[in-house]
Amino acid sequence: MYSALLAQGRQSLGLFLGGVPLKSLQKRLSCSCIFLRALVLLPLLTACDNPHEQPLGIASSPWPGYEPLYLAKEIGYLPQEKAKLFELPSSDITLEAFRNHSADMATLTLDEALDLMDSGVKLRILMALDISNGADAVMVKPHIKKLSDLKGKRIAILNIPLGVYMLSRTLDAAGLSREDVTVIPSAESKHEEMYRLGKADAFITFDPFKTALAKQGAQVLFDSSMIPNEIFDLMLVREEVFQARREDVCHVARQWGRTLEYMRQEPDAAAESIAKRLGVTPQEYLAMVQGIKTPTLQENLALLGGNAPGILNAAKRLNTLMRNEGQLDHEIDINTALVPDLHTCVTD
Repeated sequence: MYSALLAQGRQSLGLFLGGVPLKSLQKRLSCSCIFLRALVLLPLLTACDNPHEQPLGIASSPWPGYEPLYLAKEIGYLPQEKAKLFELPSSDITLEAFRNHSADMATLTLDEALDLMDSGVKLRILMALDISNGADAVMVKPHIKKLSDLKGKRIAILNIPLGVYMLSRTLDAAGLSREDVTVIPSAESKHEEMYRLGKADAFITFDPFKTALAKQGAQVLFDSSMIPNEIFDLMLVREEVFQARREDVCHVARQWGRTLEYMRQEPDAAAESIAKRLGVTPQEYLAMVQGIKTPTLQENLALLGGNAPGILNAAKRLNTLMRNEGQLDHEIDINTALVPDLHTCVTD
């Protein structure tokens, strides 16, 4: 029943998103979230009775960089009584699940964290899960050979901050303006079908959808390796959950680090397990993560802790671009979302 409702909800949400400006959409969703809450709350309702005794609810969406979470569950590092993982079909639903208090924690990007903070959501950045280094890409029909060829073309983008951000960076690199292209907001799960049916010429997407498009004949025109250290995937936790359940939250962070160590020591077993979950071969999974950098614990402490957290420069660049694009109403100080004593949280 849940799967059927989720599929129906994805289709309905796709219709709801089409043609609606991002900021307008977010304000409408914040005020009118009854449908979405009914959709994402189905597996979480039991957490309402006595939240301190319930496992943390972690919302996520398909992305190779999030796979260590599912591996942690499989190998027993994140048992069901500690945390429940809910894989939603797309990142826009994950974003709204977190915004509407339907999840305690969520895997989202830095631009999505800024968007949440701009709308008044109080949160903490617990971990930097990965940095995109080629995994986010503009995939195009084979006849499009260079960036300037995008002029006059139809570009399907994710109707979330990351989609608009990648579009802006792509158009900047191409020397084009928004008026030079036709933008089609769409869920990433629809891109393969749109490619097959000829409904768009270019697709701003990410793995595993990027790999699926490549199998259809699409080629990479622009990717995140050309804009290094700009796209971060993060583990976010709602402020009230962090304050009330700090030890439980920090346990999740520590098990993430423990799982990365397992992957380092048992690379073949880890790749086989993750590939099986994704429905690809181990070689295909390893190819996907070639475009992702996964920070170590020490790199996380440098990015999110200390006197000069490394993530600040990326956050400032995003702030400027997102405000210019009308995605943010305020200048966001990411420092307020950082954990002051991160080291004691993420280490045993």
